[in-house]
Amino acid sequence: MSNAPATDVLVVGAGPVGLALAIGLARAGVDCRIIERDPEFRTAGVRGKGVNPRTLEVFDDLGVVEQILDRGVLNLKVRAYEGDRLLQEVDPAAGNAAAPDRPYAGMLLLAQHQTEDVLRGRLSEHGAEVETGTELVGYTQDADGVLATLRQEGRTLQLRARYLVGCDGGRSTVRKLAGIPFLGETWEEERFIMASMDLDGLSPDHMHIWNHPRFGAGAMTIVPMRQDDKWALHAAVEPDEHGELPAPTLDTFRRLFAERAGLPGVRLHEPIWSTVWRPTVRLVERYRDGRVLLAGDAAHCQSAAGGQGMNTGIQDAHNLAWKLAALLRGAPSALLDSYQEERMPIARASLAATSAHHKAAFSGGDGDAAGLLAEQFRTMAVQGTDLTGLSLGYRGGPLGRDLDGATGIRAGDRAPDAPCTTADGTPVRLFDLFRGPHFTLLLFGDRPAPAELTGLPGVRTAAVRDPAGHAARGYGLRGDAVVLVRPDGYVSLTGAVADRAVIAEHLRAYGL
Repeated sequence: MSNAPATDVLVVGAGPVGLALAIGLARAGVDCRIIERDPEFRTAGVRGKGVNPRTLEVFDDLGVVEQILDRGVLNLKVRAYEGDRLLQEVDPAAGNAAAPDRPYAGMLLLAQHQTEDVLRGRLSEHGAEVETGTELVGYTQDADGVLATLRQEGRTLQLRARYLVGCDGGRSTVRKLAGIPFLGETWEEERFIMASMDLDGLSPDHMHIWNHPRFGAGAMTIVPMRQDDKWALHAAVEPDEHGELPAPTLDTFRRLFAERAGLPGVRLHEPIWSTVWRPTVRLVERYRDGRVLLAGDAAHCQSAAGGQGMNTGIQDAHNLAWKLAALLRGAPSALLDSYQEERMPIARASLAATSAHHKAAFSGGDGDAAGLLAEQFRTMAVQGTDLTGLSLGYRGGPLGRDLDGATGIRAGDRAPDAPCTTADGTPVRLFDLFRGPHFTLLLFGDRPAPAELTGLPGVRTAAVRDPAGHAARGYGLRGDAVVLVRPDGYVSLTGAVADRAVIAEHLRAYGL
């Protein structure tokens, strides 16, 4: 390759997915650069505003969950209407209480630009910064890496990277340059307008949803975004007799509110941000082309129903970061194949579930679509697919190993949290032990950690006690047990006992 400046990983796109990936790489000691085509960071907008419980756990692992929780609103109450008539009020927290194995319950509402701001701050703490106004315009690759051509401030430059990851959204330049088919469809017949604005006359303690015979629960949704001191508005629209769609202006939103809601005393103000959106349901044919990979909307797009797009993408990044770090320290190349093997089935299931929910909630008719949408925030489940992300995992995948039946939890499952103690009685959460780029070897039981199981490279070994039985319930323990947890918080190996040779042999697949 050329003598251009070099890095280990070039991340294209500095939205939540690219930022989460860059943080995961940087904390593992990987040299990475992250570029963003836009010259300035977003400071307004209402896309990607739902953060599900599993993503909150990812943010816990990345060290930002407290900042995210401080800015957002968890389990906002929902009021569903038809016209000016209140149909029902739902309290999502009633069915989404936190528990020892799942400390974050329900959906957190936070504007995407706020999430990005927190993640940028965390990335900076790891010594990396987003390079704004920098666009990928081409690349070539060979067996050793990628040579990227960038445009920055009107000049062209080149950068060598061992891997390149496209986190650059549904219109991904990386995906197009790689020639990876984006299979699916765009629902051309559906359009929604969205805006962020000031509003008077509605309770800021509730999300407000209107049902309509023609548009279902897509008729109008109004959500208080407390950190921004603004309101998010969404409304379904259709072309007029001339085939023209209404523009997302103040006059349009006031007219639609009068027609579909009609509540007295509510006043809308000039939008500070607005857009037109249409549902796109697409999944890439493959996640990887040699040393070029895709994550987030660059790999999969779906309806906003259920709030899964950003969450699925962030969880892509969390899966990929530790694997790239392992490859760069010498892990077998087959480890990277597991990225698609593990993440594509989850994306496919999410697309199917959100599409089904979209059609049920937004297609109109005689059903209580607004009630259905409100119910979603309470149950957090659609068509049997877990929108919390907590039950999703990689059981039966290529990376796990169960030595016996000592645990109910299996390799590939999410590793639950639990309040435990160390051998000397010091209280500790399991999530505190997991936090970081290492593997965690949990030794459950009353015995101290055997000397031969300490000092494994890249592994934090912890003998833990479970006086309240929370770990026993969460992990299905039937006695003493060994559980190896991956850096992304999923179980890698289980057994009643395991000697150093067995664990060391298992870790070789990860370059340890």
